[in-house]
Amino acid sequence: MDFDEYNTAYLLYAPAKNPQGWNLDLSAFGQALDDAFPEVRYQPEEGHASRLSFWAMTADGEEFDGFADNESRATIALSSTTVDEAASFILWLRDSYLPAPDLIRFTSELAYEREIDTDWRIPATGDHARIADEIKHHLQVVVG
Repeated sequence: MDFDEYNTAYLLYAPAKNPQGWNLDLSAFGQALDDAFPEVRYQPEEGHASRLSFWAMTADGEEFDGFADNESRATIALSSTTVDEAASFILWLRDSYLPAPDLIRFTSELAYEREIDTDWRIPATGDHARIADEIKHHLQVVVG
């Protein structure tokens, strides 16, 4: 499997010991997206008062599509995303939005489908390449 080209969904979430540690306010998150990306669309999901659907695109044309949810645990889902795209979004989330850099746990759709329930952590420091390496390592372990 070519992990550089592989598209999957990623679920980013606050640690179980601190499920609201992100202080995820959906209005503030929408505004943060507006402030960070040149093209953004977001709206509350019908029937889900605690969920905000979003789409954002960087100046380089990288797109992020997903939702943010703060009902029981602060969560952001990215749909159909490559490792590099996920790493770009996570880098922004960690370094520009979250109150502390050590608060991101994640899993992938592939891990969920294979019933692998592991608490993967995004490094609290490091650049885009370091985050991408962690995501690739996750996928390698999941694939086996």
